[in-house]
Amino acid sequence: MTQGNHSLTDRIKNIVVAWLISSLLFGLLAIFVYVQQKDAAKQSVQAASELIRLELDTQLRNIDRFLKQAEQLNQACDGRTISLMREQVFVNPALSEIGIVDQSGRLLCNSFGRLEPAVQTTEPIKQPGLRYHGPIITDFLQVPAFVLARTRSDGFEVNALLPTSWLSDTLDITRHKNLAFIALLDGDTGVPIFLRGQYTLPLGEVIFPMRDETEFEGGFDDGTQKYIFARPLAALPQLTIMVASDAKQLSTIKPVWLLTLLLLYCASLVGLTMLLNHYDRRVLSSRALLLGAISRQELFNVYQPLVDATTREVVGVEVLIRWQHPLEGELSPAYFIPEAERDGSIQELSVYQIEKALSELRTIVQSRHNFKVSFNVNGYLLTCPDYLKMLHQANEVIPQLTIELTERDVLSQAQIHSVLQSLVEQGVEIAIDDFGTGYSGLHYLQSFSIDLLKIDQTFVASIGMDNLQSPVLNAVIEMANKLDKKLIAEGVETAHQAEYLSRQGVTTHQGWYYYKAMPIHELKQIC
Repeated sequence: MTQGNHSLTDRIKNIVVAWLISSLLFGLLAIFVYVQQKDAAKQSVQAASELIRLELDTQLRNIDRFLKQAEQLNQACDGRTISLMREQVFVNPALSEIGIVDQSGRLLCNSFGRLEPAVQTTEPIKQPGLRYHGPIITDFLQVPAFVLARTRSDGFEVNALLPTSWLSDTLDITRHKNLAFIALLDGDTGVPIFLRGQYTLPLGEVIFPMRDETEFEGGFDDGTQKYIFARPLAALPQLTIMVASDAKQLSTIKPVWLLTLLLLYCASLVGLTMLLNHYDRRVLSSRALLLGAISRQELFNVYQPLVDATTREVVGVEVLIRWQHPLEGELSPAYFIPEAERDGSIQELSVYQIEKALSELRTIVQSRHNFKVSFNVNGYLLTCPDYLKMLHQANEVIPQLTIELTERDVLSQAQIHSVLQSLVEQGVEIAIDDFGTGYSGLHYLQSFSIDLLKIDQTFVASIGMDNLQSPVLNAVIEMANKLDKKLIAEGVETAHQAEYLSRQGVTTHQGWYYYKAMPIHELKQIC
């Protein structure tokens, strides 16, 4: 019942964790999609503005090109002049009429012919360049038109009339999606020359006179939130095309995106939950396998002898563990210790190892009080009360009990300092395994209660070889002597290595030159 409740609790925990992760990830994704879609909507408004502006600019340039050439038109409005004006109206669909006005403001003729008598209009403005006015109602067609004009060097004006019907087609708002209005504006005053939609201006923002590209998003004087994009015409900078879209059109995520995000969110929630459940089952399965192996006594100890190189006497052992797997055979610690450290069963396994060693070594340590027995320990175990309790019991049986830690384990947790000090006070010897491969510094040797240094086998292997590790070995030995630390050499495999180490004062050796790790019955034969 307890296991069932525990599993249900884990499943609920995994759902909550998956929900939090999915919500965070897809919250960020939704923000990203929102920003991208808003930018895309703005770009769509800008594209509509540029399309309209390009179409207007193209026509205005064509018309202006003709007006610039109008210097050649005969002011007497002869037949050739009338023909040229008619031809231009014919080839340019944006034009409905072209006329010539004299210095006094009289319309002398247009593309329909010479006017008798001339029609009085406004006097030409005495300034160069293209200009506009209107809309006006044309005398001949009686339709509203937009007027473009240029004053010639002789003071005559040539003008061209663009019917508002053409502008209406060019600025047709129905050709574009989600636009609030399209306006052709006077760039100085902001007055619409031609308009489609409900024209409105930003609140508290001065955007006229307008000379450059402008965009704005915010509140408008009709009480709405809008985005506008405006840009003067290249052919006639006095005029500006302004396009607007309601802000809600920019910020609304499309249904297809919402559906996609929802499906992805649900899939990620389910997937993460399944992944977390699988991880828990794997950890629980790994833990259950190891604990089952312990209960079936499939785990067993082997002992690596420590040898006095001077007398060749076995003076101690390092306790190592193996797993006699029913299917895979004998497994070394590399196959199951890392997994045990991940799933937390390392404590039960280590307690079992000590109990097994106490049972098997009891007769040896009772007869040889100076017999050293060492166990490999990591920093996590030194924070486990049950394991420390087991070490205390082992210390009562084994007078020369030693625990071996790596340099990383010694420095990984602050509370280890006090734990090591307590163990030293109980008579437990502290050794640093694989010395020289980790943090290699004097500060922790002086800060922690460390009695013994085990020289890493890579340094031992360098003896007699020309490489950079041989001088390091000598430096390690020298440092240990100065600090009054005992030394053990690991991985001694040749007579040359044993002799060299002995000459350097390192007389306790461990390695295949002497013995391999062995089961208890073989150890008893040599002890």
